[in-house]
Amino acid sequence: MKLKVKEINFETGNAKDIVLNIKDAEELGQKAGERVFIKNIRSRSIENKYWAAIIQIDHLGSIVKAGEIGLFRNLLRDKKDLKNETVVSVKPADPPDSFKYIQKKIKGQKLSSEEINNIISDAVSGSLSRIDLAAFITAVSINGMDNEEMTALALSETRTGEIFYFGMDVYDKHSTGGVPGNKVSLIIVPIVAAAGLTIPKSSTRAITSPSGTADSMEVLAPVAFTPEELKKIVSEENACMIWGGALEIAPADNLLIEIERPLHMDPIGLMIPSILTKKLSLGVKKLVLDIPVGEGTKFSTPEKGKQFAYLFKEIAANVGIEAECALTLAHQPIGHAVGPALEAKEALTLLRDYSAGPNSLIEKSTDLAGILLEMSGKAQKGMGQSMAKDILRSGKAYEKMKKIIKAQGGDPEIKPEDIKLGPYVKEFFSSKEGYIVEVNNSIINQIAKTAGCPSSKTSGVEIIKKQGAKIKEGEFVFKIYSHSESKLRKAEKIYNLNNPIRLGGMIITRV
Repeated sequence: MKLKVKEINFETGNAKDIVLNIKDAEELGQKAGERVFIKNIRSRSIENKYWAAIIQIDHLGSIVKAGEIGLFRNLLRDKKDLKNETVVSVKPADPPDSFKYIQKKIKGQKLSSEEINNIISDAVSGSLSRIDLAAFITAVSINGMDNEEMTALALSETRTGEIFYFGMDVYDKHSTGGVPGNKVSLIIVPIVAAAGLTIPKSSTRAITSPSGTADSMEVLAPVAFTPEELKKIVSEENACMIWGGALEIAPADNLLIEIERPLHMDPIGLMIPSILTKKLSLGVKKLVLDIPVGEGTKFSTPEKGKQFAYLFKEIAANVGIEAECALTLAHQPIGHAVGPALEAKEALTLLRDYSAGPNSLIEKSTDLAGILLEMSGKAQKGMGQSMAKDILRSGKAYEKMKKIIKAQGGDPEIKPEDIKLGPYVKEFFSSKEGYIVEVNNSIINQIAKTAGCPSSKTSGVEIIKKQGAKIKEGEFVFKIYSHSESKLRKAEKIYNLNNPIRLGGMIITRV
């Protein structure tokens, strides 16, 4: 069947969706959600091949008429040879072989490397729908993947995108997440780079947390770059802190993450390949993995964290990455600031003045940076943290951070007081005297996100007093910033109903 392209002037969550009029769909014998193959019949390009798309149907003819095929703006951006009035050939497509392999995993059977390659290749080409991939994610969540499957998946996902080369020895740090205020990468990267190591730090924007490394760094400098711009930055400063989503790395992994998010699934069988895929894409050879352990994290006990660490190290070795894992405390936020601007401000304050602390940020940052320094041979075993603290204390890390900010297009002379915070503020004071025995991470995350994080850079919270502190009645303990007066009121309500700071006493909670 030959149809004329009609541009639909909005975007869809699935870049492979197309719209057919009900009459054309019936003539093709296709239903909504089924596949068709499409080809530009007038293009003479060697690369002009049939590509797969997923049908959506217009029953009323209000979007596309009979004889037209509706293509969304995001699809037309990818298919540069297509535009309004272009004539394309459309024919039904049977489910690809990879669909059978997904069914195999649903039944709990092991997949071969070739079968995994087929699934990933078809995911990127659009031959598999989002429903198919959701089934694959659910199957892995229920049945898991063994070491060979995870190794094959990491390598297969890496091959779907660009792979950078920054030298023989490239380092990185990653965290499995779960702790608010975990802005340690803003300290680790300049320490490690100041020591002469190459560390191209790529991260995602926050998904479930109030801020990710990319969100906080964006307060200080741009984080979205083309591959050519990235190569220039790293060649100049042997480091960067960027948003990986702007690069053409591991599109298959990005696609799976997009589907995992609304499913609220992050199975280990996909998590480990996902981490390693991004590191392989940036040429990383040595990696320290921060594994926060405790309530609210992916690993509630040290034993579960250790089991994951051993598994991760084995898969990493299979793909050529030397990894060391550090199980870290997750009982309260790192530092006192939660939210993009607040975290950038706290990190910049520490880089400029070691004595400004906070101690939890100093200890965790230098511990993890020290592991990388030991892995590189820059420091003797057991002496890495001491070396990292010396670099931080001396101001060398701050000077390197200024150079990274400049290379990424920011103002290297930015000061903590220059960073803008939300104009709507609410302070909270203790209603009684006592010792703080708990700072609840999940409630703090909830308050910060309700205030506007991470989409609003200026929103967030400050935890003035933390676990172990003795406080008096009426003492200042907590502060919320927001860009919106209504969001501030909602965040305030959550604080009043579920105080995240608990003082010592016999009552755990009131029901």
